[in-house]
Amino acid sequence: MRHIMETTPAKRIVLGITGGIAAYKAAELARLLVKQGVEVQVAMTEAASHFITPATMQALTGRPVLINQWDATDSGMAHIDIGRAADAIVIAPATADFIAKLALGLADDLLSTMCLARDCPLLVAPAMNQQMWNNPATQRNVAQLAQDGVSLLGPSSGAQACGEEGMGRMLEADALTHDIIAFLNSIGK
Repeated sequence: MRHIMETTPAKRIVLGITGGIAAYKAAELARLLVKQGVEVQVAMTEAASHFITPATMQALTGRPVLINQWDATDSGMAHIDIGRAADAIVIAPATADFIAKLALGLADDLLSTMCLARDCPLLVAPAMNQQMWNNPATQRNVAQLAQDGVSLLGPSSGAQACGEEGMGRMLEADALTHDIIAFLNSIGK
């Protein structure tokens, strides 16, 4: 297990969770980030709620989980208010579908709209089957994200939920925590 560096006080992230089996790792990631003093606001896609419940994420972060872009906020614009109050948005797991949305600039749900309206860095932790990761379309989309200044965290190679082995596995929560804390400390915001 990696040594996790301490962060400076009051760092805030939006943890975006998309609909893939690796969503279970987001619970441990949120727990570790909160333990390091990071304020974590979870925003999930509707598909993510099929893999991990909003109640779990709310219990770990102490904050209501955002799913619907029409949920009320003080201004009625959660996609702008929440994303702009963050020091970074971290999408973990980032499915092939969500990566494609980001690469194309699509905004058809709260999380993708928040990513498009942000004025903070975006970090993406890919998680998908090795065939999907190696698909030329996914590789084009990842290259576009890198060109757009999005930071990629992983993926790694290893056993996958489908029983296959290869590149596309989301980094483990402790490795992601280490990378996110290092990034937050480097921006000094």
